[in-house]
Amino acid sequence: MKISTHCGGFCQTNGYLIETSGGSVAIDAPEGMFNFCKQNSCKPTGLLLTHQHFDHIEDASLFHQAGIRIYASAEFSPELQLTDLAAKWGIPFARPEFSVDEIFTAETSRIEIIGIEFEPIPVPGHSPDSFVFHVALLQKLFSGDTLFAGGGIGRTDFPHGDHDLLVSEIKRKMLPLPAATQLLPGHGPMGNLGEEIRNNPFLH
Repeated sequence: MKISTHCGGFCQTNGYLIETSGGSVAIDAPEGMFNFCKQNSCKPTGLLLTHQHFDHIEDASLFHQAGIRIYASAEFSPELQLTDLAAKWGIPFARPEFSVDEIFTAETSRIEIIGIEFEPIPVPGHSPDSFVFHVALLQKLFSGDTLFAGGGIGRTDFPHGDHDLLVSEIKRKMLPLPAATQLLPGHGPMGNLGEEIRNNPFLH
């Protein structure tokens, strides 16, 4: 198994490509993610979205057009994508619409793609549709913009943001996971959940 990272777009957003002998799956779709998959000779079976902020879905329509199944916690939503904020920042944000093939919820216990079981865990606060994906067998946590390596958490000064809710949900749903779990966030370097439990100032 191989996990590769692509960092792209105005916000330097991470997308992840998991490759196994049974195929591949992508997590988030920042600018350039679709071509990154092609350069790695991969056509993923599925694309998992942690949330729909514009920097995480820039290439989602390309995956959709290629017939790749898209998994998200909500239908395509310009409101969730923060298009007004992107315009204020002067970021071109015309993202062709895509269809969500499978909507997961807080009641979804697992999503199985290419033989890998992803546990979708809702962690709102940065965005109301934010989920993280825990892969217990691999001890990996794809955390989107909830928890970052090196002592950070997601911004909550955006529309629908809620700092207290985000911190509470991280503590309640993410910190009980094994401390050895590798953290693969939506921005910045990978890290270790135990390190964040010990040292992240937002969690103390």
